[in-house]
Amino acid sequence: MYVAAVRYLSFVLSFAIAGSFLLPGSAYAVRGKNPVLFQVTFNTEGDVYRPGLHLERAESVVFTSDGDVMGPGSAPGHREVYIWDAASRVTSRATTTVGGESYAGSRVTDEQRDSGRPQYLAFVSTGDLDQSVGNADGNPEVFLWEVQTGIYHQLTDTLAPVVNKDPFPSDSGRCIVFSSNADLDNNDGTQDDQNPPTHNSNPDGSEEVFLYSITQTAGFPFNGTFTQLSDGPAGTSSHSPTIGGFYFPVQCQSTVYISDHDQLGHGAVGDQIYRWDRKVGVLSHLVDNKFPLDPNGPHPPGIFGRPAISSASNFARGPYVVFHTDSDIWHNASTGFNMFRYRAFHLRMTQYTDLDVGDVRNPVIGDGGGFIAFESNGDMVDSSKRVKRGSNPPFNADGNYEIYRMKKRRKIVQLTRSENCENVDASIEDNGGGVAFRSTCDLIPGLNPNNIPQIFFRAQVQNDNPLLVPANCVQATGCCSEQNGCYERIEGRTFKVTKKNCLNKPSGCP
Repeated sequence: MYVAAVRYLSFVLSFAIAGSFLLPGSAYAVRGKNPVLFQVTFNTEGDVYRPGLHLERAESVVFTSDGDVMGPGSAPGHREVYIWDAASRVTSRATTTVGGESYAGSRVTDEQRDSGRPQYLAFVSTGDLDQSVGNADGNPEVFLWEVQTGIYHQLTDTLAPVVNKDPFPSDSGRCIVFSSNADLDNNDGTQDDQNPPTHNSNPDGSEEVFLYSITQTAGFPFNGTFTQLSDGPAGTSSHSPTIGGFYFPVQCQSTVYISDHDQLGHGAVGDQIYRWDRKVGVLSHLVDNKFPLDPNGPHPPGIFGRPAISSASNFARGPYVVFHTDSDIWHNASTGFNMFRYRAFHLRMTQYTDLDVGDVRNPVIGDGGGFIAFESNGDMVDSSKRVKRGSNPPFNADGNYEIYRMKKRRKIVQLTRSENCENVDASIEDNGGGVAFRSTCDLIPGLNPNNIPQIFFRAQVQNDNPLLVPANCVQATGCCSEQNGCYERIEGRTFKVTKKNCLNKPSGCP
């Protein structure tokens, strides 16, 4: 325990000193070409959950853990939300919950260009953190935490058996989506003229998706309105919402979620993905205008997983939505879980992967749709093509879950290479330069020998960054690079999806 404590203290001090040249906020907006891997947590017990990377400049990583994040002996015995600062390399607790727990932390909202709204992260807590509202009954409620001031705001106030889940704020912080089985006050159109009414209600207690819109800055955040976007009978579930818009003035325009209820009455079977267009007040399926609807609904039955949406692009290219599914959307006899990208304003669905062996799961996408990160247990790098960088292919013959990043449809970088462990739950910076993820692997040799779940962050730095000098990037303090010999860069081409729409081919799919 003494050795672990010394290592942790050395890690904090070394990065606090080096923070001034490591990854300063505005300078880091320009993506470098040199990979550097950082181990964010050094837990000796407990778990970590789904990191959220600050999208605009990768200034912070938010995550949940019940482990000893702050050093040996610091495990709280329940889940708490933490925030890791990329400049100082120091982790802080965003929540200290007494008589409950806090979890499901989102990433921090981006720089506020158009209002006085503070930067914040959203999370769920059973604690009584905001005395102005109160949560003495310990129900799971949605909270906001102001990053600069540390002030908590309790957004929902419900009673058991209500469960509020998975809050996700837009980049601008103007709105938040989450799922709940509550019957919340619903915007009727007179309360909020920027959000068309849906006239939905939830007396049956089904799990539904809600949008909370903060239209004014005065009175933040309690001046907003709830709009119930989905509607289904008891026992159905609408969940995993994400929200965005292709640039800040139209933030909150597109909400995407999964539902196992046929929201539009089109005969849909099983899970489907839906999009709410706030500007015109229309709910639709994520379908491609180039492909016919399946006889059983918009897509063949299947499992759809956790959609993600591109952030506030300055270019008229988005928003893009990525997700994984085992549904054969393109009617090309694909098997397993594959990744699709949907362009919302042009109704264009693109299949990105078509693996013979292995699955692709949990993709996330950056600004303008240029970069996508995900996890896969397939060998994604096509070794029959010229491999730009990397030692000896194949690079994932053992079927381990590794983290990948794609640019466009064919260029791919394998960010991890490991055995008998897993790398999952990636979160990506807008320009693709930073990727945070959860791993049980000993990625920086010797720092995680017991395969405890940890948070890692892979950055790309400029050629003049001092971390490229081995003496400034020390493995013992959680820094790994090509220069100090503990990181391998793997870049190449991935496999082409060759088959399309076999329903229109007389011979069908082979």
